[in-house]
Amino acid sequence: MPAIRVSGLDRRVALSVHVAPYGMYRQALLGEDPELAAFAPQLILLALDARDAPIDLPLDSDEATVEAAVQARIDELRTLWRRARARYGAQVVQQTLVPADPLLFGSFEALVPAAPHSVIERLNTAIRAAARQEGVLLLDLARQAARLGHASGLADPVRWHRAKQLVSPALAPLYGDLVARIAGAVAGTSRKCTVLDLDNTLWGGVIGDDGLDGIRLGQGNATGEAFLAFQRYAAALGRRGIILAVCSKNNPEVAEEVFAKHPEMALRRGDIACFVANWNDKAGNLRHIAKTLNIGLDSLVFVDDNPAEREIIRRELPEVAVPEVTEDVSDYPAIVGAAGYFEAAGFTADDAARARSYALNAERQAALEQATDITGYLRSLAMKMTARRVGPAELPRVTQLINKTNQFNLTTRRYTDADTARFAADPDTLLLSLRLSDRFGDNGLIAVLMARPDPALPPASC
Repeated sequence: MPAIRVSGLDRRVALSVHVAPYGMYRQALLGEDPELAAFAPQLILLALDARDAPIDLPLDSDEATVEAAVQARIDELRTLWRRARARYGAQVVQQTLVPADPLLFGSFEALVPAAPHSVIERLNTAIRAAARQEGVLLLDLARQAARLGHASGLADPVRWHRAKQLVSPALAPLYGDLVARIAGAVAGTSRKCTVLDLDNTLWGGVIGDDGLDGIRLGQGNATGEAFLAFQRYAAALGRRGIILAVCSKNNPEVAEEVFAKHPEMALRRGDIACFVANWNDKAGNLRHIAKTLNIGLDSLVFVDDNPAEREIIRRELPEVAVPEVTEDVSDYPAIVGAAGYFEAAGFTADDAARARSYALNAERQAALEQATDITGYLRSLAMKMTARRVGPAELPRVTQLINKTNQFNLTTRRYTDADTARFAADPDTLLLSLRLSDRFGDNGLIAVLMARPDPALPPASC
């Protein structure tokens, strides 16, 4: 618990933690638990392990028998998830299962349906599929265990037999951070924007000195391929909705030429929502980027190969996340990815288009700065708002919008996917999505209106 609370503070979330008695999670969720009810949880983590209610089948069991046993376990978990939501209105997080016992068959284990590791792998696959259907989030500890290796401090037999402790004290900080990342994503504190340096960050060399043909980028040598791999990772972040910006000490015309003319660039100028290349200090430029994109400094992640620049930003702008990258760009994707800056609690089509919408916002901001009067500027936007009843395809975005905003949520209530689906289907509830477009483009779904009759008021007369 201390690791969870400390990690929460690092993720800008103050976490109060309640732990049910060991092994009593069914009783706590299905029965009456006064302490849990008084605690009123907003997030419920089912931190189960592979030895809890194991699926113990004869090793010669066929596929159908194993599948039926796995399905029965998933049905039980679904019941617990639904009860947790219905009773507490909490976001449920399910932990995947870490194998605790050694392989029985070696590499042949995956080919034996009822072998212990095969059953756990199948169960984890089913948990992931069911969680996606039920709107449950995952703490995917099984993937972390596979990445960290056997000696990671997970499912250590000594710790297990002495204290039934799945996570060793040495690994507690990482586990706490994994929990805090999810809590932060639910609370809306995940980072939104990656700000990238150029020289020796997106390509090898200095474009102002080496020229377009002299920088190292792309196929043909290991260094160039490493820079290309980092660009591809940044581009993938952009496709999932992370805003991309550039902050570089460079002549802007020279810097932008690389995006336009170098054949090996994985990133293009259109991928960058805010492009700042000048000789000003980078702290000031980061402030400008945040203002232009209309996001907070605490939404930025700044990636720069220069340790002096990194240290200046940490000192001048402590709200900005600054990963400590190595001298080898090959490590950049893993370092940025492992830090958990961009933990998500959902993904919609509007999320994928977010980077483009922020680029359009930057264009609007530039037009505003050139305008002579605000009324004329607003009229020139030719804004058009449409309101319509929420359809099935919009439900994930509606839930996300309700839960991630604070100042414009007039009730402060939070709802799950199941709640919004129920409201949309209720003939006595008005659930509207509001979309806004203008001459620059489509802003997407920007607001939600939910209204229900107040039984205290007299019925309206015709």
